[in-house]
Amino acid sequence: MSSGTALIAYHGCDVTTRDDLVSGRLKHLNHSTNQYDWLGPGAYFFEGDVERALLFAQASHRNPEKRYTAKPIATPAVVGAVLQVQNWLDMTTQAGIKEFSLAYQAFAAGLSAAGTPIPVNRPASDTDTDVIYRALDNAVFAWLHTARASQKPPLPSFQAVRAAFHQGDKVAPTSGFHVSTHIQISLRDNHCIVGWFLPAGAELLNEHQYGEAKSRLDALVAINKKPRIRATSPPTR
Repeated sequence: MSSGTALIAYHGCDVTTRDDLVSGRLKHLNHSTNQYDWLGPGAYFFEGDVERALLFAQASHRNPEKRYTAKPIATPAVVGAVLQVQNWLDMTTQAGIKEFSLAYQAFAAGLSAAGTPIPVNRPASDTDTDVIYRALDNAVFAWLHTARASQKPPLPSFQAVRAAFHQGDKVAPTSGFHVSTHIQISLRDNHCIVGWFLPAGAELLNEHQYGEAKSRLDALVAINKKPRIRATSPPTR
């Protein structure tokens, strides 16, 4: 991924969030800070894959009790974003992998010296075939960002982290391709968002439709106010 190259990314969300972003009522997404997030803290996108983003939104809608998202999704939708990132941590490159590997070694050494257990990646439940709960990777990314900022002088912050993931069943026996494979982005710098847009074929809700969608979302939020639990694997965000 070349620095400064503009790209298209998609975020699965409630239709009210989509319309709020496109209309300017909402300027940016809240950054996720869950311990299991695959690429550390940030706003999560699927690179160039509107269908994959919609699958995630639909999974969250079908399973509100499992808290795949910080807020439940009453009406699944997708919002598009044009991103322009100058400084990537790109885990699809050798440079990115080396950066992460060195961070892991220092992170693990520090925990071992303190007698603190090293986090592990694991399936979220006994029925999961994918490694969904990525506490180790998340902790290393978070440590890496903090370590760069604490250098004197500070090293330039990574504005986004990017990685490719195999996920889901193989498309055919012995195939190297999986049905839910995707490229995921964790955006850390909201200034990298050039603009928001509606995917092809989508239209903004009118005032009445928006009010109905907001009422559905408010009702769902009200009945799902309890501790958030990641119980099983959806398509990732």
